[in-house]
Amino acid sequence: MLDTITPAPTLVRTDDPGHDPARAARRWQRLHRLFARSRALRAVTVGGLARIELGIQGGHKCPDIMATIRRVRGERESLLSGNEAFMIYSLARAQSRLDGEMAEVGVYQGCSAKLISLAGRPRRLHLFDTFAGLPEPVSGERRAMSKGHYAASLGAVQAYLADQPNLEFHQGMFSGTNNPAAASRFSLVHLDVDLYEGTRECLEFFYPRMLPGGIIVSHDYSYLAGVRAAFDEFLADRPEIAIELPSSQVMVVKLPQNG
Repeated sequence: MLDTITPAPTLVRTDDPGHDPARAARRWQRLHRLFARSRALRAVTVGGLARIELGIQGGHKCPDIMATIRRVRGERESLLSGNEAFMIYSLARAQSRLDGEMAEVGVYQGCSAKLISLAGRPRRLHLFDTFAGLPEPVSGERRAMSKGHYAASLGAVQAYLADQPNLEFHQGMFSGTNNPAAASRFSLVHLDVDLYEGTRECLEFFYPRMLPGGIIVSHDYSYLAGVRAAFDEFLADRPEIAIELPSSQVMVVKLPQNG
């Protein structure tokens, strides 16, 4: 099914008679594959963008919050831009008023988990990851990603987050079957899964467990076609809509009548 997913939007003008959407999609997939393989490239691109965005925010946002975000981003590699990191921090702080737990699927090196913990102080923060990188992508996603991309060991992440309370680590492929968090209700869930199947599995599991007003936010909605397809298909027959943010992120707010 993923072979037929509409490619993620590009900045190329589609009214140009010489524009080839399939060719543009293949070019983007090659670039993303290079990005996933090269930490140096990520440092220049995501790291450089984050410094610019955080510098702009520093002129009008709370200095203490900005100092926290800069510090955490500097401790480990983060795949979040400055705006994305601020959004995660802001959402966690706001959602802390709801009486629910929080979760992240796709922890990588732990920076976003630390931001959620510091801002939200959740009574429990569930952290799901293979801690061995991405699983094998299906055929439609192999041009952009490979098995093992974005690997970070469980021990290293646990050591980094050792000073944060109320964390619960879940290692392995995410599944809604026999999930240890099945009895929980959530105020905030952060997804950074990259692949269609994993994103769809997360939506199927977390959506019915979100508190009214709870938020699911995901990275890569505008970058990766599988992530976009998972959200768009899942929400097609539900009252909530995908709220696309200025960055690559998307969020969904659970409506009260569906709690």
